[in-house]
Amino acid sequence: MRLVRAPMRISYIGGGTDYLDYFKDSPGGVIAAAINQYVYVYSNPLSEVADENFRFTYRESESVSDPSLFRHPVVREMMGHLGWTSRTNMGTFADLPSGIGLGGSSAFSVAMAKILEGVNLESTPEDLARLAIYVERELLREPGGFQDQYTAAYGGLRAYDFYSADNTIVSELLIGVAERTYLEERQLLIWLGQTRNSSSHSLTTIQSIQSNRFLLRETYEIYRETRDSLLDSMGNPEKIFRSLSSAVQLGWALKQKFTDVSDPRIDAVLKIASDGGVNSFKLCGAGGIGFLLLMAEPDQLLSLKNKLIGHKFIKPKIDLEGCQIIV
Repeated sequence: MRLVRAPMRISYIGGGTDYLDYFKDSPGGVIAAAINQYVYVYSNPLSEVADENFRFTYRESESVSDPSLFRHPVVREMMGHLGWTSRTNMGTFADLPSGIGLGGSSAFSVAMAKILEGVNLESTPEDLARLAIYVERELLREPGGFQDQYTAAYGGLRAYDFYSADNTIVSELLIGVAERTYLEERQLLIWLGQTRNSSSHSLTTIQSIQSNRFLLRETYEIYRETRDSLLDSMGNPEKIFRSLSSAVQLGWALKQKFTDVSDPRIDAVLKIASDGGVNSFKLCGAGGIGFLLLMAEPDQLLSLKNKLIGHKFIKPKIDLEGCQIIV
């Protein structure tokens, strides 16, 4: 049996500029970190006594004679694109539910690419990201950006520069061990209790890009300044944290102009956060409601947790490996 895992992600700045509709005309860029929350895909040869040739288990279990008969869109298109013929029993599960704004759907696509293409081939992270993007954006015509696939494939905290559909520049790791520990102690994910359809919010973003390009250009400038600051701050955990925290704060202010992020549950949490001196926060993902990322000193985050009775929290750690075969 093979078991693959691909990490979900948090992004600090640049969301929206990773959409092809934007960066086909102007450079885009995202700073994002893979985190220790994963999507898993397993694969095992199907018994010869089974009537079907292929089985895939997720919220339901599908058994088909040909991959083209799968209802699951990514499974159907990726297996078809790769010409998969081996009788296979596959399935998926995840640490967190879908639709929470942490890139889980694209992490699944990357994990599928790894288990289908990477078991017998030395696929690079670039190969995995490109295949996942091709299936989602080209074959399925699903709206969305490119950052989730790259972050799931590469892992770590990196800068991603998007110049064209075929030209993405991926930085080396932007933080070392000491900086990573310092950052992990100062960021918190708050679960707001509701999932959303990422495709519908991505479609809204695409529809808004042309009329809001100037705001995305501002977002890109913040990204560029933050990327350069991080590159100059290696070995200085406090400066790295300040750079990321500032980028999150500035990006949130721009996002409020770009999309409607008002919601009573979000507003209530942010009021408590602001009253406690926490001013760097953002809603993860393409909109709607899911996880809220907050960045502050450890004592401030602890005080906030004590005030938010009934909420659930994750202290994300940064995954350094990206998509991996673990069994």
